[in-house]
Amino acid sequence: MKKFFGVILFVFVLALALSGCGPKKVTLNVNLKDFSFTPNSFEVPAGSEVTLNMTNDGTVTHEYVIMMLGKKVTTPFSDDDEPNIFWEHEVEKGASETVTFTAPKDPGEYQVVCGIPAHVEQGMVATLVVK
Repeated sequence: MKKFFGVILFVFVLALALSGCGPKKVTLNVNLKDFSFTPNSFEVPAGSEVTLNMTNDGTVTHEYVIMMLGKKVTTPFSDDDEPNIFWEHEVEKGASETVTFTAPKDPGEYQVVCGIPAHVEQGMVATLVVK
């Protein structure tokens, strides 16, 4: 009987430990304006499932573009930058959208930009910190 309770206790403790091992989920809210991201810095756990709630209060279409680790946009943003994109999504003016993506697995600072022509030059740049 003692052994039986020992096994049950072990299974219970193991189940509790494993329940914390699943992917983390994070929700970020960002406001896209002419020409900024608010906030302009975001932090997420590596490999987490990120829900991004985006509201475009600008007068034009904006993008949320995450560059690969160690890659920075050349100005102006061009086709040369396309291979260095980790993830991107576009939001029409006046629209709100919710999208989900998986955060990078490598910790570090990732540049976030708006890929619409001339928006980077006008300061539409942010940072995604992956921990």
